[in-house]
Amino acid sequence: MSKISLKHSGGKVVSLNSPTTEPNANDVAFKLPNADGSANEFLKTDGSGNLSFGAVSSDFVKISTNSVSSAVAQVDLDFDTSTYSQVLMFMEGFKFASDAVNLYARFKVGGTVQTGGNYVSQTKKAYQNGFDTNQYGGQDQTYMYITSNIGNNGFEHWNGQLRLQLGSGNANGLAFMTITTLYRDPSGNYAVNFGAAGYQDTSSVVNGIRFYASSGNITSGKITLYGMK
Repeated sequence: MSKISLKHSGGKVVSLNSPTTEPNANDVAFKLPNADGSANEFLKTDGSGNLSFGAVSSDFVKISTNSVSSAVAQVDLDFDTSTYSQVLMFMEGFKFASDAVNLYARFKVGGTVQTGGNYVSQTKKAYQNGFDTNQYGGQDQTYMYITSNIGNNGFEHWNGQLRLQLGSGNANGLAFMTITTLYRDPSGNYAVNFGAAGYQDTSSVVNGIRFYASSGNITSGKITLYGMK
């Protein structure tokens, strides 16, 4: 068994050894690439012994991190529908200028925020005393109901995870998202809100979303956006 040994100036050796079992073919030859790859690329083979550098590919990709550092009336996100069919939004530490606000959302179609009565949403709230008897949302609405009665004092932040299917643009599927949130209400009590919301026009593909409060501004928060191909 043979090996290639590379000796460091300090005296220690790094070795490249032949396989422990005999190769299936008479000769196994690898041809190295003629240039270095880019950062975070890996060395791959074409199955014929030719080696090259390639990027790691994944169907689940982190797209961006967006922070709210000053008061804004709304937070907008845009999606690349030519690359992704679904997006996942991790929303952390959202604070609001007004107390006891609701969080709403509207989709973008063709880059334009849709304000017509094509939304359907149903969310449910659970807190320390059990489930809220109210069902929030409905169909034929002009916005989607994300969360109700969010506090703004001290540590009364809002956090959410939303998974959005962007829609197929035909009758086979509509754009909709699942909603899971954890936050504190104006009394400082923890509450969980969960449900789903969607766009009733099945001919549309959603390429963005706008979040806004029922009153006042959004003063802080962070959204980490992931895409699924």
